[in-house]
Amino acid sequence: MNRAASLRKIIAAAAVFFAVAPPLAHAQASFPDKPIRVIVPYPAGASLDAVIRPIADAYVKMTGQPMIIENVGGAGGQIAVSQLMQAKPDGYTVIMATNAQVSIAPFVYPALRYDPVQDLVPVIHLIDSIAVLYASAKSPYKTFADVLADARARKAQVPFASAGKGTVTHLALELLSRESGVTFNHIPYRGAAPALQDLAGGQVALLFTFVGSAQAMTTSGMVRPLAVASDQRLAGLPAVPTFAELGYPKMQAFTWMGLMAPKGTPESSVTALNKQIQAILAQPDIRTRMDAMSAEIRSGSSAEFKSMIAVDTERWRTLSTTVNLAAE
Repeated sequence: MNRAASLRKIIAAAAVFFAVAPPLAHAQASFPDKPIRVIVPYPAGASLDAVIRPIADAYVKMTGQPMIIENVGGAGGQIAVSQLMQAKPDGYTVIMATNAQVSIAPFVYPALRYDPVQDLVPVIHLIDSIAVLYASAKSPYKTFADVLADARARKAQVPFASAGKGTVTHLALELLSRESGVTFNHIPYRGAAPALQDLAGGQVALLFTFVGSAQAMTTSGMVRPLAVASDQRLAGLPAVPTFAELGYPKMQAFTWMGLMAPKGTPESSVTALNKQIQAILAQPDIRTRMDAMSAEIRSGSSAEFKSMIAVDTERWRTLSTTVNLAAE
């Protein structure tokens, strides 16, 4: 057989291969071919930023395409979700969602303009993060006992911030009021970053937030962690007691963070992005970054993420019967 004939056979074989190659594999191989927009439903500087930005840095190194982070705060994340729903459902626009926009929102906003189950497509569960009670260094509070004593004496006058109505930081406050029997002056903000700024400045005395958000201010001594809303201490705050240790075992609150796409996004794009982010979450340097924030990496398939959301939604549904979540 001469060289020309051999070349013709090779070309023919290649043509057959690509003709029968599975379209899903082809779609995954070509995704992404342009930047991915990631909508973050809170102002810059919050714990969501601390989680997504190192992932975005790793993503451009892996795929050659950047993740464009866009912070859109307000209305507990509803504005951000609205922008997501207006985007083309092609896999190139996703939201960095939390349980505030997905599992909790239906019980906070009766007139919610989207259906978290029907309008949002789970892509990947990134991390879970435990809520921590922080006090301003300008406040007199050195321990949780100090907080309780003052709150009981002042009766609903102690200013207690949250990242917004219906967020986990607000829910944690409501749980604290229920479990301790004391009330506070709730001051909702448009995200954790402005709430933290006022906490550091002494305009508010207390705030539930997450290690990743408060890390720099904790190190600088501007805020101090008082108690962890879990039954186990955090590796990043080993000296800080849990509420369970302090006699409040039901005082547990955490947020999950994950990527979700708008309804109609092709399954091939969801699968491709899921596999890429799974690989990034397995990288040692990413794990080190998450560990430093006491953020527990979850990962897994989009189906597993969907199942987790269903369980989490039922959890908040049950709690909403005893905890005041409805927006005024």
